[in-house]
Amino acid sequence: MTREDRAITIVDLISQAMAVIDDGEQAEQLVCSALSKAAGADSAALLGLDPGRRLRVHAAWPSQRHAAILADAAVHGGRRSEGSNLQGGQHPVLGEIITIGPELVEQALGQDRVRVLALAKRGGFSTDARALLTEAVSPLQLLLPHVADACRRAQQARTAADAAAALNLTAREVEVLQLLAEGLLARTIAARLGLSPRTVHKHLSNVYTKLGVHDRLVAVSIARAQGLIAA
Repeated sequence: MTREDRAITIVDLISQAMAVIDDGEQAEQLVCSALSKAAGADSAALLGLDPGRRLRVHAAWPSQRHAAILADAAVHGGRRSEGSNLQGGQHPVLGEIITIGPELVEQALGQDRVRVLALAKRGGFSTDARALLTEAVSPLQLLLPHVADACRRAQQARTAADAAAALNLTAREVEVLQLLAEGLLARTIAARLGLSPRTVHKHLSNVYTKLGVHDRLVAVSIARAQGLIAA
């Protein structure tokens, strides 16, 4: 594989990921599987920390079978070159493990946009594969935070839709509730949505009834706790 071939592979990967970035999980899975196949890896896992600093596997290839081992290797094993986001190590079962990304254990609380890709190859990666992974470091460091944001937005949208359905809230009622949470008054909400103040008050009355509350602050608090609106 020439340097030009490697560049084409990386550009194709980024293009494919951007094409499906609105579905964060699909984009994460694509990055994990596409780069693994290009490097000839036997298995791979895309890892991150949730807001509670718990390690999470966001994607795995070809299955979840070795994800836990790869996660442990990414956090605790390997040798990292100074100033590099590429780490190498050996595992007695999985073989050579290459990790792309920063040290997860060093990430500050709330750094849930950080992703680390760990790949394994029994018998070791070829020289071409190592070159590809080395050249993929910088593009991935730029791409993956955006993919992570898209993943979070997709998850929040599903959570909000499920919560709204469970509480029998309409899309418009949720929209009014979101603006209410942003501190807007009914008259301002009406102007923002092109509605009359009377209609907005009717929506708010419906929201309060369905949530079983009589206070806007309590309504907003419940909505955030249920994932109806962004915290």
